[in-house]
Amino acid sequence: MPLQKSQMHRLMRIAALLKENRYPNSETLVKEFRRIAVEEELEIDCGKKTILRDMKVLEEEFHCPLAFDRARNGYYLQHHGWDFIAPALLDENEMLAAVIGARIAEEIFPAPLKNKIRNAVDYLLQNNNPDFLDTANMESLSILSGLYANLEPGIFMTVFQGWLTHHCVRIDYSDWQDQLSSRVIEPHTLVFFNNSWYSKAFCHEKKQSRTFALKRIKSAELLNGTFEPDKNIIASVNPDDFLSFKKIANVKLHADKYALDRLKASPLHSRQVINADGTVEIPAVAKEVLFPFILSQEGNVKLLEPASLRKEFKAKLREILENC
Repeated sequence: MPLQKSQMHRLMRIAALLKENRYPNSETLVKEFRRIAVEEELEIDCGKKTILRDMKVLEEEFHCPLAFDRARNGYYLQHHGWDFIAPALLDENEMLAAVIGARIAEEIFPAPLKNKIRNAVDYLLQNNNPDFLDTANMESLSILSGLYANLEPGIFMTVFQGWLTHHCVRIDYSDWQDQLSSRVIEPHTLVFFNNSWYSKAFCHEKKQSRTFALKRIKSAELLNGTFEPDKNIIASVNPDDFLSFKKIANVKLHADKYALDRLKASPLHSRQVINADGTVEIPAVAKEVLFPFILSQEGNVKLLEPASLRKEFKAKLREILENC
């Protein structure tokens, strides 16, 4: 039977007193819970009958080696190897956050990590009473922006473990030209960006930070060597220049209403400026980002400045037409 938060608070306090050899009894516990209710503003004030029921729960559900010492007039542990493993008790908002988080995890994390997250949330559901789930149809919650690139689960988990425990990882990495190289990296970050997983890491071979696409890692081995997280590398992760493409400064566009809505929802730069006349000023943007965006708008966006970039874009369009 799921436990209420107030009961779990009482059980945790009783277990702590038992561990401290304080020999609590129903009378002293009534006073203790009354004090806590006032000082800590917890709703755990109760009577002796409730405390006796709590003791029974500790014995039967948590296998507490409980005994009563008549000389000391209190309960004690028959052996101190016992630990009180308390299930998390969450309110409706916390439970809803956990369930939604699990649904998102199912879409962006590869196995087996997404399975571990799902199992953890299922455990929370078993130990809580999520009444809101009786009426809320969670199957209707869809996360369409998911993990498109296929990832080898073992490779992802190796890099994930390196990031989690600050261990170096040896990888075989295939670059955009399909050139394979062996690297030792320190995975300081793990980043889900544009529906793919990356790690901005310190590369021992290049002696500098590099961004690695996890889908390009062909093999990965967790090493014994460790590293200290680099705050500068972590802070350098931002959507404006995450993939380290060469940027074109001071780009100006003109866009119609539909394209402007797209730019508001997904800016090409965090400090872009949209003017009342439909012009858009972008401090810096990579061609690898800008050109696909303009093409996707099917003529609803016009590249105004710089002139050299307009010329290059028109040349790309001619190449496309020649290949059609």
